[in-house]
Amino acid sequence: MRRIIKLYPLLAFAILLGCTRGQTAATPLPGLVNSATPVTLPRPSADAGLPVTVTPFVEPLATETETLTPTPIPLTIDPTYLIFPTNTPTATLDPSLILLRIVSPGPMAKVISPIDFIVHVAPEYTGTTRIELIGEDGTELYRKVFKTYSNIGYYTRVAEQINYEIKGAAEIARLQVSTLDSKGRLQAHNSVRLLLQAVGENELSPPFAVQDRILLRYPHKNDEITGGTLPVTGDFQPADDLPITLELIDIDGTVLGSRQLQLAPADGKYQQFTTTIPYTVNQRTPVRLIIRQSDDRIDGLSYLYSTPLQISP
Repeated sequence: MRRIIKLYPLLAFAILLGCTRGQTAATPLPGLVNSATPVTLPRPSADAGLPVTVTPFVEPLATETETLTPTPIPLTIDPTYLIFPTNTPTATLDPSLILLRIVSPGPMAKVISPIDFIVHVAPEYTGTTRIELIGEDGTELYRKVFKTYSNIGYYTRVAEQINYEIKGAAEIARLQVSTLDSKGRLQAHNSVRLLLQAVGENELSPPFAVQDRILLRYPHKNDEITGGTLPVTGDFQPADDLPITLELIDIDGTVLGSRQLQLAPADGKYQQFTTTIPYTVNQRTPVRLIIRQSDDRIDGLSYLYSTPLQISP
């Protein structure tokens, strides 16, 4: 009888241990159970004997991620887009490069005698300055020649009243100014076309812009050129539709090389040009590069520009 009583505690412990193990084994481990079927387990409680429905943890199935591979789309290029427009650069002109600037009167002004003529002469020009009024038939209606001197750092302002007489009521004329060196070579020449009136009133027009007709990009002043060929490039604003002439002239007035260019019709805009002037010399020779254009209505020059250079074989 005592032995049976002593076994009760051990028997009770064994029963409790068995219940505990059964409950633990019925709990699924996350990640190892992949079944959605409910499992019925005994429930050790006051309601022992009643079935208990336990839904085990179900790990969600992995979702496949679709990898998209982009399909290259071939580019279709309109060949016309590959032709890039060439912008004609606007000439950037240094006012210090203007040799002769006619301030007044402006082009095609209607004037009566006397004409108030104002011109600015570049500081470097010393020698002879000449003012002339040429009538429509080439007759010289006015002429004055005087000496000009170097004014370092500023232009020489020439103001002149020009008297004239004409036979008719009105006619076209060219008012021009030029500078010559000690050898009599033209260094610069500029002009303006006017309508001369016998009677009436002045009808003035705006003056030329503060810039020269030529922007010489190459050669530069006092450059030394070798090899027998002078490349010339720049921008030119034609006064008319006649060709422009480029020349290399030595101190004696001998032309050592020349070239003539026909530009597009004059439209008031600058036109780019590139050319070469072949020359022949036996030694280093000082010359002037002359760029000039004639008047298409009245005989004579409309414009001339020059710059000193040295040319060698």
